[in-house]
Amino acid sequence: MSNTTTIVETVTPVPNTELDEATNSIFHELFDAAYEIPWYADTEAEIKGACEALNERIIQAVTNHPVLARVVHKQLLNWSLLFVACEKLHREWSHPAIKFLIEKNPSALLWRRRDADDGGGTPIHAIADHSCHCQLMGWIAETYPWVLDHRLCRRHPPTFDFLDRYSRNPSCPASPVRRFFQAYPKAFSQKSMLGDTPFCAILGGYNECDADLFKWMAEEHPKGLKLRSRMGNMSVLVHVCAGLSGFEHYGNDTIEIIKYLIKECPKLVRKQRGNKALPIHGLLNHCNRRVVQNAVILLLKAYPESYTMHARFYKAPSTFPFTQRIMPLINREIELKESISMMTDVSTQLPKATSNSKDSLLLGVSNVLDSWSKDRLKMFEVELQGLPAQMAAVQKEFEGPDREESDMEDWDEDDDGENSEWDDNDEGDESEDSFDDSDHYSDEESDGDY
Repeated sequence: MSNTTTIVETVTPVPNTELDEATNSIFHELFDAAYEIPWYADTEAEIKGACEALNERIIQAVTNHPVLARVVHKQLLNWSLLFVACEKLHREWSHPAIKFLIEKNPSALLWRRRDADDGGGTPIHAIADHSCHCQLMGWIAETYPWVLDHRLCRRHPPTFDFLDRYSRNPSCPASPVRRFFQAYPKAFSQKSMLGDTPFCAILGGYNECDADLFKWMAEEHPKGLKLRSRMGNMSVLVHVCAGLSGFEHYGNDTIEIIKYLIKECPKLVRKQRGNKALPIHGLLNHCNRRVVQNAVILLLKAYPESYTMHARFYKAPSTFPFTQRIMPLINREIELKESISMMTDVSTQLPKATSNSKDSLLLGVSNVLDSWSKDRLKMFEVELQGLPAQMAAVQKEFEGPDREESDMEDWDEDDDGENSEWDDNDEGDESEDSFDDSDHYSDEESDGDY
């Protein structure tokens, strides 16, 4: 898909006060019907039937009177039929009517309600922030990418309303998100009004991010993994860990994302925030959960030196009972893997080095060393194979319900004094963490505010 910006002249809305009496009456009837859907009916069949009946009324009315797709209600904050459909028709059964209205007048996606502030207030933002209608964002990106190029959508990208909805709503699947980014790759480079990036926005919400979706996004836009959100100076890995610590239902998808980040962006494990906190620090008070334990083990393996590192308002991992028990096993695993690598090299290289020698003493020593290294290698491998079971036993011992506690529990005031010299901004500005605010918009482009 092209990354060029397309500017399309939008259609000017028609006030309902300019309609003839008969057409204006139809317009008002459709508005009223949208408010009268029996959302609290006894059966879903009744709700579905009412939505489908209204779909037919809207499609028939606009087919007979095309101007209705361009009308706004002057007495109701300049709402259009599309806006009222997005706001008042809450189920997927109304998608045919919404898509029909968009097809008849895609410009209406950019018409702002009269009381809207700078944060959206258009049908495109309402769709993006709707738990059901957000699934239309991929279709809109494919069919009307110029809408997303508009000044209103660049100033306040609906991308982040969409990702926020995905991250908070378990019923929102990953497939529409992928479809959206495939159709509109410029969204990868967008930033929210708060400085968030798409990779940060999709993580840390109630809805656990799909690991396959995250990996696909990372492969499509690797640079996004290195950017931080401006609010809190948080890296992608910090967002992942924040979600993991905050929600008990997070599971294997998050662990897969952490593994992926450790492999593809190992620097993120060592990247400190302004208060010197590492990603691992936010997890340590929740080591009663197996999935958090798995994440802590992964992070300690990737950065063993973090075991003794503390930060402002965060104790070092070495002060927590779980990490005190698990770290010796991690260290032993690291030592065994290094020894196995060394012994494997000895077993491979020694016979090659002595293969052409006729010195019987050298050959004898070589055979002895080769036999010894193979025995040691086998012993190390057996011990290494037993470590996961030992770690699992430690993990099981510490599993239990969440406790009501904060990161500052049992904090030593002396530590706070020691760390008080740290400045939140002492990390400096790094090029990979910088944010580009140079996206200025031409005053010649219409802002869609009517």
